[in-house]
Amino acid sequence: MAAIVFVQLAILTIWPVLDGAIFSQARPRVAIVGFNFSRENGRPIQLESALVEALRRDQRVSLLDETLVRPAVTGIGYTGSINMSKDEARKLGAAIGCDFFIVGKTEALSRSEHENETHEEAYAAVMIVDGRSGALQVFDFISGKAETRENALTSVVKNLNERTRSYIDQIVHAGESPSAGRSETSPNTEQKNRELIEDMPAEGSRRSVGFTPPEFLNRVRPEYPPQADLADIAATVEAMVVLRSDGQVGSIEIARWAGFGLEDSSERAIRQLKFKPATRDGRPINVRALIQYNFRRSNK
Repeated sequence: MAAIVFVQLAILTIWPVLDGAIFSQARPRVAIVGFNFSRENGRPIQLESALVEALRRDQRVSLLDETLVRPAVTGIGYTGSINMSKDEARKLGAAIGCDFFIVGKTEALSRSEHENETHEEAYAAVMIVDGRSGALQVFDFISGKAETRENALTSVVKNLNERTRSYIDQIVHAGESPSAGRSETSPNTEQKNRELIEDMPAEGSRRSVGFTPPEFLNRVRPEYPPQADLADIAATVEAMVVLRSDGQVGSIEIARWAGFGLEDSSERAIRQLKFKPATRDGRPINVRALIQYNFRRSNK
């Protein structure tokens, strides 16, 4: 399967970075917003109920009641997206009044890998989002195969129960080390030169005078991961990227996440980009730009 990809540079909004804090005085508040599902299979009550019970059994977190979560979700106009920008996720978290919220996608379907052979397969994609920073904190993909759909779903629920403790471990310890951003660039070097990094100016603006944008010398198509293929995911990943004056890719921060391995695939592609640096009055400069990849499954 191939990914259909478009690359775009744009003006960037700088997302505030929130320092993490260990939850020593209050338990983190967790809300289950819900899972996307097909109308054919109906709402995944079994899966959500299992997650609710597993979270309630662990006293390290405080699970918000559904009667409080649903009105907030409806009031903000959330329509079930699992492909959110950090800003959108922060707004949803603030409306609910939670530290973390859980969304995802689940499905049960008949599949055939060989001629005259079919089986039932179910999966659940669990996405735990930091409601304060808007970052995708945890992504987990659970799948199960069986002769019957009920057994496939039972396998997924069993695995979900077993993994919930590790989800809570990650929630509780999320603030132990401040986020340094997903970058392979030396933090000291970037921090030292932070004041020398320009944002892409708007076309026709005063700051665009004397500015020449970076020129890409290659096109790198990110891979479409197997998990995204199984779930038939169409999504957009946006990354704030520093394109340095020496022609190297600097720090990368995901601004719109999608899960299913698409962020990692995007970062690998970005690291392979070759470009002529942006210039200001003919002099190479560092710029911060938005790179966008649009993913969808291709039948070719």
